[in-house]
Amino acid sequence: MENENKQKNTTLIVVIVILAIVIIALMGGIIFLALKDNNIEMEKQAKNEVENIEQPLEESNVLSQENSNNITNDQNTNTITPPVTNNSGEARESSITNPLQIGEWGIASKYNTNTKGDQNVNIRVTNVIRGEEAKKMAKDYMSSGSSIYKYEDPTAYLEWAVIEYDVDFGNTFQMGELGANPNVNGDITGLDGTSIKYNGITYISSVIEIGSRDYIKTKTGSGKLLTQLPIGCTDYLIQFGTYNGTNAYIRGK
Repeated sequence: MENENKQKNTTLIVVIVILAIVIIALMGGIIFLALKDNNIEMEKQAKNEVENIEQPLEESNVLSQENSNNITNDQNTNTITPPVTNNSGEARESSITNPLQIGEWGIASKYNTNTKGDQNVNIRVTNVIRGEEAKKMAKDYMSSGSSIYKYEDPTAYLEWAVIEYDVDFGNTFQMGELGANPNVNGDITGLDGTSIKYNGITYISSVIEIGSRDYIKTKTGSGKLLTQLPIGCTDYLIQFGTYNGTNAYIRGK
């Protein structure tokens, strides 16, 4: 009898343990499903929040792209819409084979210390001074204390020349708080864009900027280049612009 009671108790305990395991498993499944549903819901909310954030960003990028299309300066390609103002009229592009005449407005790039890149300006040569007057201007500049050069008379067959030019910043050149320097890089070349050739002799000309280096806040300014030219030679070009930018070519006199 005692053995039968023990056997019944053992069977009851086994049943209770099995029921407990089943109950625990069911509760675990319910909790797992609840957590899974919660995670899915949280992922949906997170996805919606990201989409809500990305949409304004996409709209902002579109606006930024539209604004960038209106900006005339492209520093990567140096492709810049030339400024057109009432001061300079409509400037035109020029080339070695199609140069401008003195007094005509051209387009040349100038390094902008404010934007750290090249921007186009309108430019024209107003006069080329040669002979004794240019010689006096060279002496005055080199004895003024503004020059690192010591004056010397030109060698045989050469004479001093001063090139006077105007620059128009237009409405696209972004001036800094102090304004901008009106000087534009200049050079002298032959009619083929290389050295000057005259009477069977090749000349390599260098230029010195002798105009004011003061910053200006006005739309227009002026500059002066000092160089040496073969006496009597008019077969040369005056070139303005940065190395990788837009260049203006003017036929000399």
